[in-house]
Amino acid sequence: MLSLLQERRLPTAAYPIRGLTHFLRHPGRHAGPIFISIIKVIATSSLFVIPLYKYGYGIQSSFLAKAYRMFFSHDRTLPSTSSSILIKVSGLLLCFVETSAITLLIGSHFIGDIRVRLFDSVLKERNGLPPRTPDDVAAMAEKISGSPRNKVQPYHHFLSPRHIMVVSAQQDDSWSIFFLRSALFVLTLPLNIVPVVGPFCFISIQALFRGGMAHRRYFQLYCWTSEQRQHRIEHYFWQYQRFGLVATAMEMIPIAGYLFMYTNQIGAAIWAMDLHDKKLLEPAKK
Repeated sequence: MLSLLQERRLPTAAYPIRGLTHFLRHPGRHAGPIFISIIKVIATSSLFVIPLYKYGYGIQSSFLAKAYRMFFSHDRTLPSTSSSILIKVSGLLLCFVETSAITLLIGSHFIGDIRVRLFDSVLKERNGLPPRTPDDVAAMAEKISGSPRNKVQPYHHFLSPRHIMVVSAQQDDSWSIFFLRSALFVLTLPLNIVPVVGPFCFISIQALFRGGMAHRRYFQLYCWTSEQRQHRIEHYFWQYQRFGLVATAMEMIPIAGYLFMYTNQIGAAIWAMDLHDKKLLEPAKK
């Protein structure tokens, strides 16, 4: 219980902000690679974003108008002025969410190497890089995360929130996560039709991936097994989810989100090192 209180001195949701402030204090360390990578993401995203606003907005607004007349309007021939405004705003919001999500998906794949370098640079600043001898790293992983033997992990449905987050923390192959995230993006996109609640649910689902990937690089460096990673995520699910919510919301902000893709990784590394220094980066003991 004491360890949990110590771990929550700084809310996990604050670490994306802390990553941004760290970058602003030391822009010279990472500005060059980040700027070049942002240009690549913008160029690639524009291939999808421009046609989306040119053709998708009208189609989606027409669909929203039909849905509104079918489910909410007594007069199914002509919507009122207020409903017309609501339909236009909802269509624009839907395009905005789609644009942000497309940018997020493309950026998550194309900036992978830069994220790794940013994470490692923070660990290097804090003297948190592991020993290079494989035997020493394996021994440290067992000491920090507990022995991987004789641990029965709970079973979760394939599309359950915990399973998605665990898989994001376990899978070092970015392509498998990319396809899973893209599939869920398509399946959950209609949620954005529902005002307020819909976009929040959509972001919450995408946050599962971001939260699960927060400490994946740390797990790689310290040779955590899949069972050890799952044990960690199982016990601290909501902390990773809060981090993922804030990080995902920041990354979906137009233009600025390009930068937040990098600063959030810095924040995740700072979070990992804060836990590492306090010897709190371990699963809860049963």
